[in-house]
Amino acid sequence: MRTAFLGAYGYGNLGDELCLIEALQSFPTADAHAFSVNPGWTLRCVPGLAGCFPDGEAMLALNPARIVFGGGMFGVVDAFRYWMPFLARAMQAGAAIHFHNLGVAWLLKDRSWLDATAHQVFANLASLSVRDPLSAERLAEAGLARLPRLTFFPETGIAPDPDLAEALLGPRRPGAPTLLGLSIIPSPTMRACLTHDAPRVRAVLAEFAGHAVVPIVSTVHIDSVEEDDLTGAADFIREFLPDAPIAAPLLLDRSHWQAEMTPRRLKGLIARCDVLVTQRKHNAIHAIGAGVRVIGLHPLIDNSLRRTFVTLANDLPPGSRCVGLDEVPPPEPASE
Repeated sequence: MRTAFLGAYGYGNLGDELCLIEALQSFPTADAHAFSVNPGWTLRCVPGLAGCFPDGEAMLALNPARIVFGGGMFGVVDAFRYWMPFLARAMQAGAAIHFHNLGVAWLLKDRSWLDATAHQVFANLASLSVRDPLSAERLAEAGLARLPRLTFFPETGIAPDPDLAEALLGPRRPGAPTLLGLSIIPSPTMRACLTHDAPRVRAVLAEFAGHAVVPIVSTVHIDSVEEDDLTGAADFIREFLPDAPIAAPLLLDRSHWQAEMTPRRLKGLIARCDVLVTQRKHNAIHAIGAGVRVIGLHPLIDNSLRRTFVTLANDLPPGSRCVGLDEVPPPEPASE
């Protein structure tokens, strides 16, 4: 059965390709094609794909018998607006449409996409599932009567590939340094939080004095410097952990990351850590799946990581927690 997989693939976020690996396991097929803006990268990260396509018309030209719409935080207005007409045409041609493991954003800021075509697609889906309870609420808020099934981030179960970790960190051995995995997004909001709430960050890190740092880089976005975890990790280490030894400095090399990193290799690295401090939700998901203690560090105003911890609360390794950071308060108004 030819199946087309739709998601935010090829942008340089290994969390999205991780979701594609899970979708392929949930919807097995010998003829799988995925949307991607960077086919070579997606094909390297996700074994088992027969090919990639660049847009909706190219997808329809494949004449898929099944379409799986998912892949991380793909339940957003822009994705719904673009893909709904193509999904409707594929459905009319006989394709089964599955909305799978969706992360759904707040949809009420723009309801123009939720037209008769979109309602028709939702009403006739072969299946509908979301990854967390808040995503289900978002669909209900939009006026969709159909309730989705909850998947609870099934990508936690994807098996790690230990080869890169063993090559860079060596085999596990008695007396080896304890390892602190670190993943930070260098967005302006996070930078402001790290400046304003630096004492809280240092208090979190105090427990891990003496650990060697493993830079965990899951995103080097093709379009956004604000989504470059290489920069985020390097800047954070320089500011908060300047004296900590770095295990496997090659993990901060951009060309190495582009050539070698995959979702399962990333999980293999996280599985070697004694604890992970992360702002990236899919790195937290890797840690939880591998039984590694995880501390979420994120801006309070962003619920992405928090909703992940809440959804997987029953599976958190002991000592795991989510730490919210405040931004710099707004300036006081000038006195007259």
